[in-house]
Amino acid sequence: MENRNLIFTILRGHEATQDRKSLEIYLLTLFSFLAIISLNVMLYPVIQWFALLLAIPSGILLCRFFVMEHDCGHMSFFTQKNHNKRAGLILGFFTMVPSRMWNHIHDLHHGIVGNLDQRKNNPELWTMTVDEFLNASPLKRFTYRIFRSVVMRLFITPLLWMIIPRIPVPSLGAKILASVLTHNVIYALIFYWIIVNGHFLGFTIIYLLPVYLFNVMASIMFYLQHQFETTSWENDENWDLYTASIHGSSYVKTGRFMGWLTGNVGCHHIHHLNTRIPSYELPIATEKVSPYIEVDVIYLKELFHHLNCVLWDEKAKKLISFSELKNRVN
Repeated sequence: MENRNLIFTILRGHEATQDRKSLEIYLLTLFSFLAIISLNVMLYPVIQWFALLLAIPSGILLCRFFVMEHDCGHMSFFTQKNHNKRAGLILGFFTMVPSRMWNHIHDLHHGIVGNLDQRKNNPELWTMTVDEFLNASPLKRFTYRIFRSVVMRLFITPLLWMIIPRIPVPSLGAKILASVLTHNVIYALIFYWIIVNGHFLGFTIIYLLPVYLFNVMASIMFYLQHQFETTSWENDENWDLYTASIHGSSYVKTGRFMGWLTGNVGCHHIHHLNTRIPSYELPIATEKVSPYIEVDVIYLKELFHHLNCVLWDEKAKKLISFSELKNRVN
């Protein structure tokens, strides 16, 4: 039995937000990104192919932007609430993910992760159980296969994530609606000026391509956070937040660069246990509690195996592939 009280006590000791460190990270990332974009704008008319190369570091820095936006949403990037809100607002403009909307759906996710009965309310990836899939109509099964395909996840989903945050959803509340509409108006004015002045192709390469690359990485990491073979899903009567956090959230081991790029999001089980731990403290906190927690470790090289784990088997308590289901039925 895991010593929950001890684990929580250790993790509380890592709620160590350092304003100076966070500000340095914020300003360095912001100015680096603006410098690359400015260089790209100047060189694009002369060396257009160079813009394609610079799309890679631009996309990497946008990943870092989203890491900071995520921490701001949890009030773990700065100690002051208003500083987190303002920083998140600016970062959300660049990532094209309005921070107010993101914070709302992400907080909802944290509260009901791994709950089978709350899947309609949990803005995660569509997940069906084996029985649900077998009893579904042919059209629904076909749609689900497309939705859970590797091509969909790696290439189409990143495009959708550039569009979905633009959609106003009144049911999310007036403040979120106003935030989304305000972002859309600003983007529309920018796009109008760009198109009218004949800069659309350059803008696509210099800015929209990096946003797409950032969303590709986000799509991969978001998937592995909860969609892995030995994850945990339970019905209401058996569900508890601790188990869902530890065993329904992944521990993805990455190298230092990937850890920096993704804000150590691979330590996702620890993040779900304590959201007030800033991203730069997660590896240390994970190391401290590792002796008291037994979890399966995932590696990025296993990505395609887990991408094929698409149906929740309630009897085996794991995600299985369509191939495994076919072998069982036959």
